Amino acid sequence: MSAGLRMPLSTLGSLLQTPNSSTAVPPRGRDQAAGRADHRSGPLTPIPRAVRHSARPNKTGSGNRSAFKARSTSALPPKTTSPPLYERQLSRSSMGQQHDEAEPEDFSLSIRDPALRQQRKQAAKAVVMASILMTVAVWACLSIFWGSTYLLEHYFPNAKVYVYDFDSAANANPLLGPYVVNFMESTLSQPVHMGVIIRDTAGKTLADVENEIVNEKAWAAIVINSNATTMFQEALAGTGGLLAGEYAPKGAISLLSVGARWFQVVDEYIFPFLTQYMQTPTLEASHAAAANYLSTATPAQISALSQTQRAALATPFASQETDLRPIYDTQWSGSAPLEAGLIYYIIFAFHIALFLFFSRAPLIQGVKSKGRRLTFISTLTLRFLPLLPVYLILSLSYSLINLAFLIPMDGNGHARFGPQSGFMSKFIFAFFWMLNLMTLFALGLAMESMITILTVKFIPFFLITWIILNITSSFFPPTFMEHFYKYGYAMPFFHSTTGAKHIMWGARDRLGLNFGVLTAWTVLSICSLSLFEFFLRRKDIKRERKERAHDVEGRAE
Repeated sequence: MSAGLRMPLSTLGSLLQTPNSSTAVPPRGRDQAAGRADHRSGPLTPIPRAVRHSARPNKTGSGNRSAFKARSTSALPPKTTSPPLYERQLSRSSMGQQHDEAEPEDFSLSIRDPALRQQRKQAAKAVVMASILMTVAVWACLSIFWGSTYLLEHYFPNAKVYVYDFDSAANANPLLGPYVVNFMESTLSQPVHMGVIIRDTAGKTLADVENEIVNEKAWAAIVINSNATTMFQEALAGTGGLLAGEYAPKGAISLLSVGARWFQVVDEYIFPFLTQYMQTPTLEASHAAAANYLSTATPAQISALSQTQRAALATPFASQETDLRPIYDTQWSGSAPLEAGLIYYIIFAFHIALFLFFSRAPLIQGVKSKGRRLTFISTLTLRFLPLLPVYLILSLSYSLINLAFLIPMDGNGHARFGPQSGFMSKFIFAFFWMLNLMTLFALGLAMESMITILTVKFIPFFLITWIILNITSSFFPPTFMEHFYKYGYAMPFFHSTTGAKHIMWGARDRLGLNFGVLTAWTVLSICSLSLFEFFLRRKDIKRERKERAHDVEGRAE
């Protein structure tokens, strides 16, 4: 036997006594723990085969401790110094990256996996239902708004236009009044016409007519001034009829309206239509007046006419537009809170309803987890109390941003709380704020009420409906719509905009009615929310009693 294969006889005996000597025996006891520690510390140092076998306990125990000591010392890795802190952190980071890269199976699931069959059906069902609901909402809600602007001119006869002929009342032989009255009466047979009404001038003055238009008795008035014929005759005779040294034919007819009432209608339809209407009768009356003079005047008299007289003869009569409550060029920022501003306002109210809905959830769940329920009064307090500070802050911010963009707050001198009202003028911003606050209560509490029964899942559909119903009544007046749209006179948007128009531009004063309707909406929403909470609470109580009864029956069985 060669020297390289020599081994002690005790080791050879152990090999002969142990079956399956080629299989390594795992360490036991402390040796096993040391082996696990070695595995965690790093790679194990190979142990010679002879040493591993000689380390097994034998009957006599001779050489056991020395063999175990030899194996243990040879199995431990060499001692090294601990690496610096930054190296250990870098090592952990690299190990984490390797760990992330080693788990691609977390992101390997396909959407076509058979295990997701039920989930795919649920998702497809939700998409189909959402598509159906949105399609219904488009046809139901948008049709309302589209219908409000459809065939707008078809409803022009609903817009009253008063005609006052002061010229015929003041002159025995009027040159203008009869032409205008006859033509306006003839327009009633045209397909598109205004609601012309010839009014009696007895006991009426121009100031009375202006008050009628400002108080919205009619949309406009055509006033043939009492001096229309006289001014032309005096100007032609050279004895007067001049304004600032010139003849002013537009002083013959005044077209009166209130732009602040509904500037979209007045500026785009009322004034353009009336101006177009006046072209025919004024032209006919002018030709008749000029022909009447030329038929009696001699060539010498005609050649002796001055430039002013020739101007009067060329254009005897014309009309001019008079806006009794105008919106000045620097005040058009006031249109923002009347249209898009209120849409944003209602969207903010919608988000408040959502935030408060989710803020209540932890409290309600905490109470339920204790096996108890809030009282009805506590439930209503939880619903209403947080609204007051939130609505106060939002309405104040909305009012201040209007003030920051120099929206007029004095009604251009015509508002109830303008500079002419003395002490009350100091509180005009407070009234504007209160108007916006009541608008927010009317809009927001309706959302709070409906979210109770519709829940978060379906409340967006109510938001769409609520916006469409409101904006339809404020974008165009219900006067120019089908009878169905008369509901707009009761909507919060309508009363918010009409109240703001009085405060900003001095339109008709209906603040009492505006605040009353907004308050009615607020009370209605408070009552409906309370009823919804009451019915849901009673439903929960019945369900709880039924569950308890089932539990009692189960225990009895």
